[in-house]
Amino acid sequence: MVEHKEDTSLMGGGCLLLWIRFQVPQDLLCLYERVVDILMYIVEHHSGEDDSYIEHEAVDLFNMLVCHFDGEQEKAVGIKIIDTMLRIVRNKLDWKLCDDVMETAWYGMWSVTEESPANSERFLDQHGMELFLQCKETFPNRLDLLRNMMGLLGNVAEVKECRKRLMTSAFVEEFSFLLDSQTDGIEVSYNAAGVLSHMASDGPEAWTITCPARDHVLERLVRAVNRWDINTKRNINYRSLCPIIGLLSVTETRECQLWATWAIANLTKFDEPKYCPLVEQEGGLKYIKEIIEEIISEGLANTCKPSDVKEKLLGLGQRAVNNIEMWKKRQDQLNDEENLILLLEGQN
Repeated sequence: MVEHKEDTSLMGGGCLLLWIRFQVPQDLLCLYERVVDILMYIVEHHSGEDDSYIEHEAVDLFNMLVCHFDGEQEKAVGIKIIDTMLRIVRNKLDWKLCDDVMETAWYGMWSVTEESPANSERFLDQHGMELFLQCKETFPNRLDLLRNMMGLLGNVAEVKECRKRLMTSAFVEEFSFLLDSQTDGIEVSYNAAGVLSHMASDGPEAWTITCPARDHVLERLVRAVNRWDINTKRNINYRSLCPIIGLLSVTETRECQLWATWAIANLTKFDEPKYCPLVEQEGGLKYIKEIIEEIISEGLANTCKPSDVKEKLLGLGQRAVNNIEMWKKRQDQLNDEENLILLLEGQN
C-alpha cells in the first residue's frame, strides 16, 4: 500500500483486505506506525467524491486504532497525527464541509492528547484553539463534532503549561457559555466544566483576565453541576483518573472539588468494575474521605459559614464513598463464594 498510495483502486482494496484478513485493531498494533501513516495519507489525499468509500474505510480503521493506543504509541505517532489532523480540519473549513472525516480528525486528536503534554502543546502550537472556534462557529449544529472538540480541550486543560495559553477572554467566554449547553445530554457541559475547573485550580493569581471574572465563571460552573443527573449513563472511557483526582486537593477552590467529586460519584455508579478500583488505586477514595471529614469538622466547629457548594460536595462525596464501599463488599462476597466452591470441589 505504501508503494502504491496514489492508486485509488489499490488503496480501496488494501483497506478492505485489512478488515477481512486481520483482527482489527489487535493484529495491526504491532505495525501501528506504518498503518497509521498510510491511513492518514488516505484520509488526507483521497478525499474527493470518487474516493469517498476509501476515505470512509480508512476513517473507520483509523478510529479503531487510535482509541487502543498506549502511552508509547501515542508518543511515537502523536505529533504526526496532530499535524495531519489539523491540516484536514483546515481543508474542511475551507470547503465549509463537516463530515465523518472532520469529526474523526478531532476524535483522533482527542485520543492522542490524553495524558500527553507534548501532543497537547503541539495542538496549541499549530493554532488548534483558533480552529476550534472557527469550527464551532461554522458548524454550530454538529453535536458529534462539538463533543470530540470538547473532549480534546479537556485533555489540553489538564496540562498546567497549556492552561496559561487558554487564559484568554475569547476562550474562557466560550467555555463558560458551553456550561449551559444541554446538547448531547450532559457531555458538552461536563467537558466545559472540566476545562474551567482545571483552569481555576491554578488559583486567583493565575486568572489573568478581567472578563469573564473568575467568581462569575465558578458560579456558572456550580449551577451546571447542580443541573446534571448523577445517574446519567455515559459514553466515556478514562484510562486514568489522576487528573480528576488531582483536583480533589484544591481545597481553596471548592468548586473544582465539586466537579471532580461529581465525576467520580457518577463514574463509580455507571461502571463500577472499572472505576471503583481505579479511584482507590489512584488515591481518590482517600482524598474524598478527607474532604468529607473537613466539611463535617468545619460544620461542628462553626469555623466556616455553611454554603450550598459544601453541602452539595458533602453529598456527592458520601455517594462516591458508598459506591466504592458497596462494590468492595460485593467483590468480597463473590470471592468468598468462589473460594467455597473451590473448597467443595477439592473435597469431592
